[in-house]
Amino acid sequence: MKTDTTFHSDMTETLFVNFQKMFRCLSFGRSLKAKSPTLSVAQMRILSFFNERDVVHISEISRVLGMSLQSVNNLVHRLEVMGHVARSKNRSDKRMSDIRLTARGRAGFKAFRGEQFEIIGEILAGIDHSEKKLLLATVEAAAIILEKAVADKTAGMAVQ
Repeated sequence: MKTDTTFHSDMTETLFVNFQKMFRCLSFGRSLKAKSPTLSVAQMRILSFFNERDVVHISEISRVLGMSLQSVNNLVHRLEVMGHVARSKNRSDKRMSDIRLTARGRAGFKAFRGEQFEIIGEILAGIDHSEKKLLLATVEAAAIILEKAVADKTAGMAVQ
């Protein structure tokens, strides 16, 4: 009989392996189009914060991505040099910088998302309609569950 710890470990490994398979499929779709990334994965992860908000902060990126402040600062600096983001002092806390997408960054991010949508569309084209519906429902449920788990964990960290 499996203990709860063994089940948790097996489940964690299974989730990890399956997430990796999904990401590989998306990367494979990109390689079929002979597209080489102009930004690193870490830089794209930082830009993904702008999906939901106009302004982000180094400390938030660092906390969510589990990266050091220095690493995030370096990545943001490279994005600045490339013209994708701009920093300005936060009006309420001068120790913080507000990071915003520039017009170039917004256009690049929009193009990247468009490519991703196209790739996903091409991958999904070979899937039966009922399987697409199942995939959509499953991925939506997974996103909701994971976001709730992260929010609960973050709230617990704030209380401590």
